[in-house]
Amino acid sequence: MARLALISLHDTTGLVDDARRLIGAGFTLLASRESSSLIAAAGLPVIDLADYTALTEDFGFPPTLHPKLERALTARPADLAEPAIELAYINPYPADVGNDVGGRTILMLAVKGQRLAATSRADLHRVLACLETGGDLPALRRQLADAACFSVARHFAGLISPDAPFATSFGEAWLDLAEGENPYQRPAVAYRSSDPDPLALSRFRLLGSQPPCFTNAADADAILHHLCLLAEGFEKNTGTVPWLCIAAKHGNACGIGVSRHAPREAIDRALAGNPRAIWGGEVIVNFPIDGELAAALFASDEREVRLGSRHWMLDVVMAPAFTAEAAELLGRREFRKLLANPALAAARLPHGRRMLRPVRGGALGQPVADYVLELAACAGNARFDEAAVTDLLIAWSAAYSSNHGGNEVALARGGMLLAAGGGPSTVDAARSAVTRCAEQGHDATGAAFAADAFFPFTDAPQIVADAGARCGAVPDGSRNDDTVKAFFRERHIAVAWIPAAFRGFCRH
Repeated sequence: MARLALISLHDTTGLVDDARRLIGAGFTLLASRESSSLIAAAGLPVIDLADYTALTEDFGFPPTLHPKLERALTARPADLAEPAIELAYINPYPADVGNDVGGRTILMLAVKGQRLAATSRADLHRVLACLETGGDLPALRRQLADAACFSVARHFAGLISPDAPFATSFGEAWLDLAEGENPYQRPAVAYRSSDPDPLALSRFRLLGSQPPCFTNAADADAILHHLCLLAEGFEKNTGTVPWLCIAAKHGNACGIGVSRHAPREAIDRALAGNPRAIWGGEVIVNFPIDGELAAALFASDEREVRLGSRHWMLDVVMAPAFTAEAAELLGRREFRKLLANPALAAARLPHGRRMLRPVRGGALGQPVADYVLELAACAGNARFDEAAVTDLLIAWSAAYSSNHGGNEVALARGGMLLAAGGGPSTVDAARSAVTRCAEQGHDATGAAFAADAFFPFTDAPQIVADAGARCGAVPDGSRNDDTVKAFFRERHIAVAWIPAAFRGFCRH
């Protein structure tokens, strides 16, 4: 049975040469009026679309949509008594010429029927090259379907408003964001997709009338990921999730507090991590905020003694819920944003989805960073008591969620984050973490450390060992792993070796 290739082009550049290649690849050509005329004039066999559909009425334009065409594009080839259309090479005319509904509908029918949908000459050449070399046709079909859907969506969105094509890439416009730190950040808009994720930022309830700015929203998303990572770490390693509080600045944890006794203890531990850095930052918890807890987040006598000011001046506070008393107290700061979502009480990572990062001229995509440390699978002969497990999870989640410059290293002890640092090298990161720890008056003796990159030499291990670390978590993968592991054994430091496939760098 013949293989049909449907051709309908606004830009007919190179059509005759491409038609010859399609015929050489075994296709019978089916084309709309203008394309058919050019192919026939070159002496090549082609079926005019009007003859195929048996339409004789003159509509004033060449009609392309017909039930016979739809069936040939969408039905299973095995169910058809006539040839299926295997390839739709459609180059619709642009919006400034008109709204090419027919051409774009054919593209969507081809996608629906899992046919090859080429929207440009370059796409067609990819198909021909794949056929000629025996390439991965199913993978190419998926890529072309993505491109066709994106092209059609952008076209129709562009008919609505000039900004709509951008929104189409990420979802619908949801919220006009406030001016950020700099006037150039206006106008800023938050978009939301149809993702049913209960922890999507658009599902947080904003208490008060002041919307977040771009920076607030970006930082909130970063610490939300951190909280989910930490919560799942405790669930996997201990079976239960304690009270968690993460205090951050620009999305990087400056303090983490964990408690199995009381939420207030988790808050106090988080705020004690780096009180100076947390000023003007963000806090996220997995428990409701009442009046007493709000007071702890509002001001502190201890902070006044250390830094000369009682107030934390937090910009963003995220919690499952706020009592009226808590909302009133925390709302006294005009620009503070309170974001409530009951799903935070059972925070979970968005498994199986993709991360997108806009870049110039497009976006980067990769699976979401959802690795959760499982100490039982990484510890080998190392043994960790309950306190060490807690501190390892804190240090690991901070190292894997922070972006202090790359190669993150974090220290934790006593159920709290002591410090985290990064840098161009693991030595810089380790030195930065240890230095920050000392600057805040914390003692790293007996601390747990974690790194999001392997240690290529023993220089960074020397730094954390000299600081007094008693255990750690580090990815495998260095060519000098044997030497590094021997160093930790000699220093009697128990280390969980994370599989090399799960190195960090998740904020890249």
